[in-house]
Order: sequence, then structure tokens, then C-alpha cells
Amino acid sequence: MTEIRYLLPILALPTALLATACTDSTDSTEQRLRELEDRNEIHALVDNLAAALEEGRFDAFATIYTPDVTAKSPGGEAAGLDKVIALAGRNHSDQQRSPHYISNVRIELAGDRAQVRANSLFAFVPSAPTPGRVAPEPFYAGGGTYRFDAVRTPDGWRFARVETAPLWTVGTLAP
Repeated sequence: MTEIRYLLPILALPTALLATACTDSTDSTEQRLRELEDRNEIHALVDNLAAALEEGRFDAFATIYTPDVTAKSPGGEAAGLDKVIALAGRNHSDQQRSPHYISNVRIELAGDRAQVRANSLFAFVPSAPTPGRVAPEPFYAGGGTYRFDAVRTPDGWRFARVETAPLWTVGTLAP
């Protein structure tokens, strides 16, 4: 019995270490899972933005941006969701289609905030068919970068800031 009494303190340390390792592993797994979920939700915002711009569904911006979002683009600057929608609407109309391809999305998470950078290719194409062609030719196209500040809100992740910077363009954007 005396021998067991001396062994208990020796066995207590490995037992405590094992318990800590199991807890840390579980916490680490949960943390990694949370990070993957956050990245997925933020990436979905980028995809939803591209679809909203292509389809002219600016009402979808309410599920992409915060109410106090700020935007900066070659078309101007805006603060507040309604003004950002108006800014986007000036360059996107029913008379044209505008496919947006946003890729190479990089997300730097920092708790309930994230910085996002992505590359973009876009084109502005007349909506009306062009006689003798399979599809209309774009009158304006370009490529550049998007930068977003994302924040976790009670409704999920949203972009609080967006900035677009063209690196190249071809053609002329209609006034």
C-alpha cells in the first residue's frame, strides 16, 4: 500500500499531461474548424458579389456589405449601403451585361475581422444581340484587384470596406 502511495504523485503528472493534450487537441480542432468555416463564409461573400454584379441584383448587397460600408473604385467613392448600391448602379445597367470573375482570394483572419484580397477580370457587353455574331463583343474589359475589410456581424460575415483598383483596361466605358 505504501508503494502505491509513492506511485500516485508520479502517475499524476503523466495523467495531467495526457488530459491537457487531449483538451488542447480538441480546442485546436475546433479552432481550425471555425477558421475553415470563417474562410468559407468570406469566400462565399466574394462569389455572391460577383453574381450580384453580373445579374444587376444590387438588393443582394444587403447580405454582402454592412450598412455603413465604404467603397472606393475608379467610378467614385461612397459611404453607406444605399450610396454603394447607387455607385454600382451607375456602371451596370439593363442595356449591358457585366460578367465578373473574381479569383485568387486571399483571406487574412484576425478574430472577428479579416482582410481580403482578390484578382478580378470583368467585361461590359451589350445586352442586345449582335447580328452575325454568336455573342456581342465587349466594349470595355479590364482586370485588377479587390481589397475588402470583412467583419463578423450577428448575421454572419459582411464586408465593411471595398476598394477596386484596375491594373489594365481595354475599350471605353459608356458615360
